[in-house]
Amino acid sequence: MKKNKILKSWFILLSFLFLINIKAQAWTATDTLSSAVNQGATQLSSPIDKQAVRVGGQITNFTMEPGEVDQAIVFKDPANEQTVLFDLAEGGAIVSLKYHDMEYVWGYNGGGLLQMAFHNQRNDGLWAGDYNPTQAGDGTNMSPVTGIACYGTDSVDIITMMLDFNHNNGFYSHPLIAVWGGKVDTTIPTSYFSPYTLETIAHWVPNPGGEPKYYLKLDERITHLTNEKMGPFGYDFADYQNWNFDVRAISPENCPCSSSLTNYMSGGWYSDKSRQEGLAIAMPSSNFPNSKVGGGFNSDFMWRNHSFHLSASESLDGVASKKFVWYVMVGPWNKALQFSQKLGLSRGEK
Repeated sequence: MKKNKILKSWFILLSFLFLINIKAQAWTATDTLSSAVNQGATQLSSPIDKQAVRVGGQITNFTMEPGEVDQAIVFKDPANEQTVLFDLAEGGAIVSLKYHDMEYVWGYNGGGLLQMAFHNQRNDGLWAGDYNPTQAGDGTNMSPVTGIACYGTDSVDIITMMLDFNHNNGFYSHPLIAVWGGKVDTTIPTSYFSPYTLETIAHWVPNPGGEPKYYLKLDERITHLTNEKMGPFGYDFADYQNWNFDVRAISPENCPCSSSLTNYMSGGWYSDKSRQEGLAIAMPSSNFPNSKVGGGFNSDFMWRNHSFHLSASESLDGVASKKFVWYVMVGPWNKALQFSQKLGLSRGEK
């Protein structure tokens, strides 16, 4: 009996030691795996990966109005001639473009930047109104930037949730269908999200005319997040410039015209009749192959700015996306025009 008890005790002891050895091996394997994972994480990650918003580009402060300081992404061309600021508090719209230290964008408030806006005429409310998702925001609140990626000095990628600039003055019957219930605040007038996102990818392309050496190319994509049918949607490529640019330039003239009749639409404002100093915007008509394209000027005497707008109309019904591209060209109009005339030929600029 005593012998059996001794044997049983030894068996329990050996079993216990065996289990300790198994667990020790498991702990060693786990530690090894953990060490490998941690080492890999150290190799793959950087301090910037720990931030909520990952930005690889340079950030600067920009004072848009007295006392209003925004943060902006700095984007310089490879020749170091131009500096563009994308205002992160204003939906990623361009608040400043300097060429040889001269400013070409008005940039005093969110209603006067270089940006995209969209229009949909609503006639189903108390009266007709313009449903107007706008990149910068609605004037009382700013469209939030929800994503930023900077690929060195090569390109900038910005994703924006757009507010309705006109605060649903068209009494659109479903104003609260987008992000966070649609209502941004309870001020008067109330701010509303629109069910659209805008992605902007900016990069530089060589200018064959050589002055300046590069033009800014904006590849963009608008996405409709709901399954509703909105009908014809106006695309507004807006360029707001300082008051001293007061000489017009546009090509082709006598538009809107069918996109089948022209491969481009271009125009802008210049400082004098020689049109050597100014800014133009352009797009290939292939953005809207089944529509008309046009361009128009406006002068705001209250805010002292001049603007030029490329325009076209196309439906974007249901859950859908549309890509389009446009160009921002400082310097002489004749160089910008030569560049514009080649848009859409051989799938892009030459």
